[in-house]
Amino acid sequence: MEKYVRWYDKDSNLKAVFEFIQGLDLPVQNEVAKDILQILIKDLNLDLDKKINEISKNYNYECKRWYDNNVDLFSSFELIKSLPDELRNEVVKKIIESALLMYFGGEKKEHE
Repeated sequence: MEKYVRWYDKDSNLKAVFEFIQGLDLPVQNEVAKDILQILIKDLNLDLDKKINEISKNYNYECKRWYDNNVDLFSSFELIKSLPDELRNEVVKKIIESALLMYFGGEKKEHE
């Protein structure tokens, strides 16, 4: 039986996306984090105000994980963590699309 160390290790696509983000330069990580929040709020029409407030109250100031020192990454990852599998898969696809556009310098299109 495979042991999962991190919550996102259970989903190979999510794990690959998070590892890709981890390898990016900090300014690019910041852009990706903001883009993830945009995807969650605008593309999926999720009302996340209450959840974001809860996350802000519970922000881990010890910064043990690689993304804890970036409040936008921390918030977006915690929001993704709380999503049902179907929505999480949709978000992962949108993150991949967005990250590829950013990473390879393509013009980023506005989210519909």
